Amino acid sequence: MKCRASALSALAENLARFGPSDGAPDWLVSAVWLCTPAANFLATASIEVLGDGYVARPLKIDTVGELVAELEQDLPDIEGRLIGRGCDFDLTLPEDAAAPGSLTDWRGGSSSMAVLVRAAEHAGQMHRVACGLLFSGEDGSQLLVGTDVSTLAMVYSQDPELIGRYQRTCEQLPIDAYLKETGA
Repeated sequence: MKCRASALSALAENLARFGPSDGAPDWLVSAVWLCTPAANFLATASIEVLGDGYVARPLKIDTVGELVAELEQDLPDIEGRLIGRGCDFDLTLPEDAAAPGSLTDWRGGSSSMAVLVRAAEHAGQMHRVACGLLFSGEDGSQLLVGTDVSTLAMVYSQDPELIGRYQRTCEQLPIDAYLKETGA
């Protein structure tokens, strides 16, 4: 998973609001807002091509500021390549990076959070990719935020059936066990 250990700890202890990023088309979720009282995070899918050619899709969690800084660093290179190909896109970053007012309040009461890790074998090697977070409330409610196996889309759901299908393809680690395993 691409994120700071402190971000995971904050989300595990204080999830307050969540929801998909606004954008068209509305059925395609490219990012999910996960907010605590102190910080707003965006969960997105990322791509990492491993040494044996396996294309991993780990979950990435950044604050808005971290994401904007990364984009500002990458935009000149991307713009240069687009201009070189005759494209004239405006890649200006939006001014407003605030969480939308349409987010849902987490009403599950105290929650626990687990990291979902997908195992995949490729070219004789076993890969373990941290691909999702599962929040579980004391009232039985659940929230899944994870990466799709084959695209850069996000899987975002509170539907028990969909969550169950996603969980069956993953190992579920309590946050403390994940942080210990990764040395964070």
